[in-house]
Amino acid sequence: MLLFKKILNFSKEAVASSDKRQSERYPVGQAFPFKSILTLMGHDSEGKQLVHSKISQDWAGRLTNLSATGASMQMHSAAVGARGESCLFKLSLDGYLIEIPSTIAFFRFYTQYALCGFSFNFPDHETQKAYLQILEPVALGASLAVVDPKQIKQDIEGLTKEQYAGDKSARLTVWRDANGGIHSFDFRMNDYCVRWALGMTEIQTGAFDQKAAGKKGGLTISGMTPAQQEEVHWLFCLAVPNLSKAVAPDVRKFLSQLVAVK
Repeated sequence: MLLFKKILNFSKEAVASSDKRQSERYPVGQAFPFKSILTLMGHDSEGKQLVHSKISQDWAGRLTNLSATGASMQMHSAAVGARGESCLFKLSLDGYLIEIPSTIAFFRFYTQYALCGFSFNFPDHETQKAYLQILEPVALGASLAVVDPKQIKQDIEGLTKEQYAGDKSARLTVWRDANGGIHSFDFRMNDYCVRWALGMTEIQTGAFDQKAAGKKGGLTISGMTPAQQEEVHWLFCLAVPNLSKAVAPDVRKFLSQLVAVK
């Protein structure tokens, strides 16, 4: 069930602490690759739920936001639901599937679509941990905000550094050349990091070594197994489609192109 088996191994304590972030709702980018489906119970001709019926219908839609305890999703305008009703939320990608029993928090009807918000009823710790692994890259990208240029220490002669900081230790650093072009970047995603610089044929992935970073005054990539490197690369690929609009458009486009050729 777990999407990441070598990284993002949330402990029970970490899962419990995620409830403190339940007010944080992160917008989901349209290019986020997961397919979302909401199973709604059947309704009669008057729109009332058929309580004792086994009739249900799957509605594919677009995720608008995710949080640690719920989500919102746009669906076809023919979908019907109401606050308090049970539903089943499904996220799938290339054979991977997670199903979360949920309760509708609101259901709003618009001319061209219906919008449903729902809260999760996690059946067990493993299901909640699996979901948090999907939420993590969304939060890493969507939470990024511009760092005040006055607070940034320029460290490479001839290059201008700009930064974006987000939840936890999420930080995207970009170095530009004299013409404003992207020379290199460093995307720290909590305990992991992805790097690229002009002349490199592929991105570099690794773990963030806090002790070594403190001694050398900067980020340090430590060795990882091939399986761990692949998962960090995949974390990067899931975070990029959700990059905040605060990130410069050319940076978002550049990183999206790197993800597209993975």
